[in-house]
Amino acid sequence: MKLNNASEQLKRLTSDVSDSKEALQRASRALNELTGYDQIDAVKQKVNNQATLFETTRDQVQAAKRAYEDAIETRSTTQRGINELLQRKHLWTGDDVTKFTELYRLEHAHSQAETVAKEKYQACEKQMDREYMELARSIMERYHEEQLWSDKIRSVSTYGTWALMVVNLLLFVAVQTVFEPRKRKRLTDRFEELLVAKVDEEEQKFKGVFEALDEK
Repeated sequence: MKLNNASEQLKRLTSDVSDSKEALQRASRALNELTGYDQIDAVKQKVNNQATLFETTRDQVQAAKRAYEDAIETRSTTQRGINELLQRKHLWTGDDVTKFTELYRLEHAHSQAETVAKEKYQACEKQMDREYMELARSIMERYHEEQLWSDKIRSVSTYGTWALMVVNLLLFVAVQTVFEPRKRKRLTDRFEELLVAKVDEEEQKFKGVFEALDEK
């Protein structure tokens, strides 16, 4: 099926393509389809897409990590403020009570934000691991397809070499059994013709000499 499709594409190159560059591109695609290299191109594209996706996920992990670290720092700052107030609890003023209440409320909000940031960071890490495994699988698939294609081309090359040797052998046999005898026969016939002509010429000379002697 692939062979027929590739052949049809090659036939259409001279019928509906006026641009030589487009013709070369079509011929290249048809050749890739004929040899099976189009599958390798598809796998290569899959690897490139997966690599891009992995890099995007890795960037998301870095951003989530920074957000998580910032959330930890914010909560730690709030916690330090609360601890400082608790250490001088016996000296609190009205403003200290208000500040403690506000810090306690913020500490609760910051704790929740830290938990959310941590969960997002962990989720991004897991997603990055999945994308990495998928990238590794696609690379192995590409390697496998390239090995199969290389073995196929090597096999075709081997068959082509044997076919060329057989053709050369047949040509040699044909030359020795058909063409050489004919050539030798033509040379022999030509030699015989020349020999007969030479003999006739000599006979004519001798005949002329004998006739001249008879006249005397």
